[in-house]
Amino acid sequence: MHEIIDPFSPLWWKGIVSCLAIVSLIILLLKNKSIEFKEKTNKYFAYFAILVYVTTNIYTIIIGDWTVQDFLPLHLCNISYFICILVLLNKKKWMYEWALLLALPSALNALLTPELIWGSSKWHIFEYYFMHGSLILVPLYLMFVMNYKLRALSWWKTFLRAQIVFVIVFSINLTLDTNYMFLLSKPSVNNPLITGDWPFYILFVQLIGLIHIVVIYKLSPKHI
Repeated sequence: MHEIIDPFSPLWWKGIVSCLAIVSLIILLLKNKSIEFKEKTNKYFAYFAILVYVTTNIYTIIIGDWTVQDFLPLHLCNISYFICILVLLNKKKWMYEWALLLALPSALNALLTPELIWGSSKWHIFEYYFMHGSLILVPLYLMFVMNYKLRALSWWKTFLRAQIVFVIVFSINLTLDTNYMFLLSKPSVNNPLITGDWPFYILFVQLIGLIHIVVIYKLSPKHI
């Protein structure tokens, strides 16, 4: 079911431009709205995001493509997707930090080198761009519209939380013979950030991820 969207192809451009344009428009439209309106928007978007996820799974079950190997929500972007949903509802600070420092760069990377691991039907294409667009929208919305700020050393704590998740997912992969987070073998997409053989490409991705986290942390508003 894995399908690669070729870089600079019409669909590649359409996906990136659409996501960034919609994210920018939503932030601009909500910037000066009342707190009450923003709170309602938080809930409605979170519920809609849940509906999209449930619909995707039901649709995939109906067409007979659902498998344990592909559809458990254990990829980094899937986990981040649920964290982004939850932070809109419960406003946990560590979830905002995860969304901004980890989900945002992961989603940008996924948009630049898209691999449709759930298939290439029109719905799955929509779901792919909706999910990764949400991972960009939610942290930027919380920063620019809701005025969220990072806590001191949140970059380090977020990185450590990610390591815990990686260990858990790696163990699940060994148990179920799966490849979530691509911890047992590299993805099919040609990504310049994923180089070398196992396990060296994982270490390199970890280093690149840490650099992304630190850079975003340095550039983002923080509590004094």
